[in-house]
Amino acid sequence: MFYELRVYDLVAGRGPEYLELFRTVGVPHVTRHLPMAGYWLTDTGALNRIYHMWIYASLEERAAARVGLGTDRDWTEGFVPKGFPLILKQENMLMRCEDSSPLLDRVTAERREPHAAQTPEDPMFGPRLLSLMVDGRATGGERLGRWTVISGSTPGAEMSLFAHEAWEDPFATAPGAARHELLRPLSLSPLR
Repeated sequence: MFYELRVYDLVAGRGPEYLELFRTVGVPHVTRHLPMAGYWLTDTGALNRIYHMWIYASLEERAAARVGLGTDRDWTEGFVPKGFPLILKQENMLMRCEDSSPLLDRVTAERREPHAAQTPEDPMFGPRLLSLMVDGRATGGERLGRWTVISGSTPGAEMSLFAHEAWEDPFATAPGAARHELLRPLSLSPLR
């Protein structure tokens, strides 16, 4: 089992437009093929950035899922022509899970379940903030998972994802980290 963290840098100021399109049009098509774990917009750090995580049993499963998505006309003709022009840069990292949580275990077990489209009236974001920490040891918040990058731009780096309730200090996970970003999870994100 491995986790793919994808990083999309969007046209400045167009993040809400991309996310609205994804949650109301794209999500049912992409999750027919790809096993989604999370979808988040940065609030600090690299702005206009979206992180999303996918869970695969093997490279073969990932390749088959991506072929399926690439041949899905609802995706390639419905979402891609409107959504992809808003993306400036893409990057991904393949990661091995080192430390899980009950929520991550549940999300992993339910990873193949497709997600329904949301309506424009549904809230875009969930109620909690998350923090993504790179190469640091932190306390504070609920750790949702800890991973080691096994392929991508930073092999060997350690990534941790924390959830913070409204009354908690989301900056408690920042001291000592090589990178720390606050994330707003979409309300449809399994990890939120």
